[in-house]
Amino acid sequence: MITTAFRSSLRSGMRRAATTQSYRSATSGPGLSPNFLSSWYNMFGKSNAAYITWIVAGVIVAEGITGFGINTVWASVNKGRTFDTVDWSKFVVEDEDEEEEEEEEEEEEEEEEEEEEEE
Repeated sequence: MITTAFRSSLRSGMRRAATTQSYRSATSGPGLSPNFLSSWYNMFGKSNAAYITWIVAGVIVAEGITGFGINTVWASVNKGRTFDTVDWSKFVVEDEDEEEEEEEEEEEEEEEEEEEEEE
């Protein structure tokens, strides 16, 4: 007698839970219209190939957006510290060899000018 009452109450509770869950899962939630969900399902949800294509495309797009964002943040935080953003003109050192070469070139130019004047 007690077990029969327990079983019937358990069954009725399960039925109520099943109807409540199916009712709750039928709604689309805030922001997504049932028409949108229906059209999405017709395009991507009906076949495994379309659904997998949707997932792969989503992962690629999400990775691209995430990568761009992280690179932008990294570049802004490390501005002036990376090879691409360092002002290399501050580190130019004229070697003695370069100075000697410049002096030799100037002397050669002067000699050429003198030769031209003599002619």
